[in-house]
Amino acid sequence: MKIGIDIDNVISKFNEALLEEYIKHDKELRNTGIINPKADYIRKGMFDWTEEEENDFYYNNIERIATNLKPINNSSYYIQKLKNDGNEIYIITGRNNGEYKEPLKLTKDWLNNYNIVYDRLILTNAYNKHEKTEVCIENNIDIMIEDSSSMCLDLIKNGIKVYTMNTPYNQKETSFDRVSNWKEIYLKISKKSEE
Repeated sequence: MKIGIDIDNVISKFNEALLEEYIKHDKELRNTGIINPKADYIRKGMFDWTEEEENDFYYNNIERIATNLKPINNSSYYIQKLKNDGNEIYIITGRNNGEYKEPLKLTKDWLNNYNIVYDRLILTNAYNKHEKTEVCIENNIDIMIEDSSSMCLDLIKNGIKVYTMNTPYNQKETSFDRVSNWKEIYLKISKKSEE
């Protein structure tokens, strides 16, 4: 099978790292802390920052944050197992979105640093909600592992099987085939390949 895998919040602990950085910066900025813990997104309404303050911090720090991300527990191990089982691994990430100076190099270095195997790395624009779907169709992806609700909905609408990584910001959509960890992902894919 051809398996597509997103990076941020699927292989990497992106939101965990982002929240930690926002909390640190908030202490320097106003020290008001999280004002809305139920906000869907860290970047929208969780803190009392102005849009300009939030954008300045995000765009001036995202490359450093992305470089220092930690992988989700056992992601490398189970991706290697999927590869060993004969699957093709396509890392398909929305990092070609203007936020990084050298997104391809940054991403390759990070994947190599954590021994994450793949057959092909494809960068799309995260702000184009259909581009990832087009890439999946062009590459005959059988299963995509994704966290973004809008991406998942577009992929599903276009006939691509999706396992949605469970996150606080994708809870409103109840129709997703959800996964919470890499062992679960591995077992679901293994079962599907036996069908």
